[in-house]
Amino acid sequence: MDLSCFSMGMWSIGAGALGAAALALLLANTDVFLPKSRRATLEYLEDVDLKTLEKDPRTFKAKELWEKNGAVIMAVRRPGCFLCREEAADLSSLKPKLDELGVPLYAVVKEQIGTEVKDFQPYFKGEIFLDEKVHVRWAC
Repeated sequence: MDLSCFSMGMWSIGAGALGAAALALLLANTDVFLPKSRRATLEYLEDVDLKTLEKDPRTFKAKELWEKNGAVIMAVRRPGCFLCREEAADLSSLKPKLDELGVPLYAVVKEQIGTEVKDFQPYFKGEIFLDEKVHVRWAC
């Protein structure tokens, strides 16, 4: 029985597995193959279309949020995420001080799934708006 074919096959499988593992590490830990995103400059963000969450939604340009007195705006990736809710509660604790300074507190969500936004509202004490076209890469 010739074991050379068997050992050559096992060596090939092992080399393939090592190559796949190396590629997986490269893809998981670098952004080499990801498309480069645009910087969210003020000029870019000013032109973002936002929508109110009322029955009859109104669409407006994002610059309206900070045009008069500036604003604190939270970009919410997932309203159902406990980390987003914790951050919202922390920001909301600043609302009395922000109100004293005349600075509004807003949040922008990228989607409305089920009751996520409604369930998020007790954690966030400011107005919430929708960015349907997802102009901002969300963090969380």
